[in-house]
Amino acid sequence: MPDLDPRREIALLVDSAYPIIYLETWEEARASAILTGVAEDVGVPYFEWAVTTGLARSGGAPIYNTQEPAQALAAVSAITGDGLFLLKDFHKYMDQDVIVRKLRDLAQEFRRARRAIIITSPVVNIPVELEKDTARFALDLPDEVELNQLAVTTVRELSAHQHLKNELPLGQMPVLARSLRGLTLDEARRILTQCILPKSCLEMATIGAVLEAKTQLVKDQGIIEFSKPEAGLMAVGGLTRLKAWLEKRRGAFSREAERYGLDPPKGILIFGVQGCGKSLCAKAVAQEWNLALLKFDTSRLLEKYVGESEKNMRKSLQVAEAVAPAVLWIDEIEKMFPHAALTSDADGGLSMRLFGMFLTWMQEKKSPVFIVATSNDISALPPEFLRKGRFDELFFVDLPDAGQRQAIFSIHLSKHQLDPVKFDLTRLAGASEGFSGAEIEEAVKSALYSAFDRKSPLSTDMLLEELRSTYPLAVTMKEKIEALREWARERAVPAN
Repeated sequence: MPDLDPRREIALLVDSAYPIIYLETWEEARASAILTGVAEDVGVPYFEWAVTTGLARSGGAPIYNTQEPAQALAAVSAITGDGLFLLKDFHKYMDQDVIVRKLRDLAQEFRRARRAIIITSPVVNIPVELEKDTARFALDLPDEVELNQLAVTTVRELSAHQHLKNELPLGQMPVLARSLRGLTLDEARRILTQCILPKSCLEMATIGAVLEAKTQLVKDQGIIEFSKPEAGLMAVGGLTRLKAWLEKRRGAFSREAERYGLDPPKGILIFGVQGCGKSLCAKAVAQEWNLALLKFDTSRLLEKYVGESEKNMRKSLQVAEAVAPAVLWIDEIEKMFPHAALTSDADGGLSMRLFGMFLTWMQEKKSPVFIVATSNDISALPPEFLRKGRFDELFFVDLPDAGQRQAIFSIHLSKHQLDPVKFDLTRLAGASEGFSGAEIEEAVKSALYSAFDRKSPLSTDMLLEELRSTYPLAVTMKEKIEALREWARERAVPAN
């Protein structure tokens, strides 16, 4: 679906006589530039207010004595004729009775005119009295067209003042712009300048430097992490049915698939026994499909301050859409939205609000973001997550069978530069019945330490010795595994 033009959409809201427009954005300067264009499009004067300067018409001097919010609203009321009035950071004053009352009065006055108050803020705070008179509009992060314009302008400015050498091959500027996806215009300008200035040269290596700097910036913000896929599906033992499902959809995000009329897949939920390759498979999808890998850090989602958790959620989803096509990996999703928290008022309804935001985004997201969620405890998830349509498929990952255990031994022996052919994989598979992939990996590592200590090469007998000294999950969590299998029997597709 093509991105909506914010200038056109906001102009439509103005023409539709919405008296108050709440513009949710971190990018104040970009919002101001868009609104200046909207005022030109609809043919009305444009005013801006900030507590530091007061109310002023675009290009004019501030109106005397309008720094205070109530004074500014009184001045807006006194201005006759049509107009757009941008109030910056006005959400801070919308818990004051006098301010809310004055906004309601202005809403009545503006209802039949081409007049609108626009409030810009990264935090949504709309009093219940104003909800019916307010149109919410979330300003998405810049698209590739805007980022391309920014890149061209920034390179031109640096060339004029810093004697920049432009050695970027012809036709690579759009690639550079794509590397800036997921950033605001200000963040993109700073990162681009930061990556160009040390060498005073724009080259292919600059694109890699931009991606690295962007990864660090987003990581520092603690919202969402850019991860680097380490291996493809060949490094995952077993899960043949899941691999086949993913292989069939390998080209689903291509232009060819779009022309064919295919909708991009939404995502999958992989649940089952711990240590059986769920997270490894999630990361491998991005490598196989050659997509960016984003990890939702659920531990940093909740904040103690009012509104911060919702803001974290919105920004995370906004970044995911801006970077798309991408894989969004949510590990142990039951910790993010536990069913127990959603049915309790212990957190004042915060969990339910976040859950509602996420479900709405899953249903309505415009960009091709493929969600790979993993879960160890499917019973802890709310039933709304599991109904058809949320995910394309639910896959159950059970303990590996004998053939899959042989493949897992082969993978981990090869990782340590050992030839699997020199080991009795059939005996090892038989001795490791009930072991998870993670337990087999640990057995190989432990046996290597034993071999190193004995100053002898690793052997099948050393591996068998380690296996005999381990109590696998099949023993320690037998009841829980059986319960998982029973739940999955008629509700999910076996991944193996």
